[in-house]
Amino acid sequence: MLVKGMDWGFMRTETKLLCASTAVALFLGLSTGLAPSQAVSIPAVSPKVAGLGLTGKLFYHRYGQYGDWKSKGFELDLATGRLVRIDKLWTSAKSPLNIHPNPAGTEITFMGTATGLVENEWDVFVSHWDGTKWADPINLTGPNNKRDEDPKFSPDGHTVTYKEDGVMATIEMDTEGLPESSMPYFTSDGLGLIFERQGSIWLRDQAGVESKIWNRGITTAYYPINANVNKFLFTEVQSNRHDHIMMGYYNGDKAIPLFFGEDYCDNSDPYPYKAAKRFIFYVSTCPIPYKNYWKGGYNLMVADRKTKKVYNMDAFNIKTNSHFLELGPAWSATANMPQ
Repeated sequence: MLVKGMDWGFMRTETKLLCASTAVALFLGLSTGLAPSQAVSIPAVSPKVAGLGLTGKLFYHRYGQYGDWKSKGFELDLATGRLVRIDKLWTSAKSPLNIHPNPAGTEITFMGTATGLVENEWDVFVSHWDGTKWADPINLTGPNNKRDEDPKFSPDGHTVTYKEDGVMATIEMDTEGLPESSMPYFTSDGLGLIFERQGSIWLRDQAGVESKIWNRGITTAYYPINANVNKFLFTEVQSNRHDHIMMGYYNGDKAIPLFFGEDYCDNSDPYPYKAAKRFIFYVSTCPIPYKNYWKGGYNLMVADRKTKKVYNMDAFNIKTNSHFLELGPAWSATANMPQ
């Protein structure tokens, strides 16, 4: 059985590793750097998805397994299908994961490791658009012998939140949060943070008051992403141990599963397109046959909430997905793209 409306899928080969996390906010001061990016290909977008009218750029990363320090960062033009590897010639950082663009499309933040270290460590970086390329990244947090991971920009683009050694904090409060807090993400107004702690989804407001907005029970949750002022997306681990994507509500209404959930494969890492009014990007382990083999691991997908169909992102560029793991999609309406 395949997901309704899906033409391709793929076999699950690996379960993602989840990290304990923390959030800290930093005001950014950026500079330019070196290293041009390299284009992978410029195909014609399949008529199947061209009619959807998707525009902007989609960032994501690819690796064989978490912590192999071989992750690659990509940028996909949804209108043309052009695909670029953005980290090919960086000299200051390597293995970018969880790339997130600022609202203006002029900077990207990500977790990675500095080059030249005797022992690699996760730090948070920012790369600035210098007019032709994503410049050599600036290390915001290290090396500091800590795990600095999963950065996200604020809605105004002036602040980055991330996790450090499993503890969440903000610069506004200048205090550390409770341990085991994960995947922080700003609310639409930039004043609050949603995050996961011990399998539940929490909200920290402007005053620093924390409240649980989705409570774990038999099932648990992770990877919360703000969708709009009223809703948020997150991944629920079902009782059968497979992941599916949920829509949650800040007003306390009951969260609902999205239409493309399945019992035999995993769907996770949701990211909204234009406030999730119609489209949602995500990754899936549902089978995707390709030529004479199966594309493995997690692959990028997009769900159409209006037509109740899902599409493999290979329809935009056949090299988008691979037999490795494609993860962490993040969309930008304004991001620049190297030529």
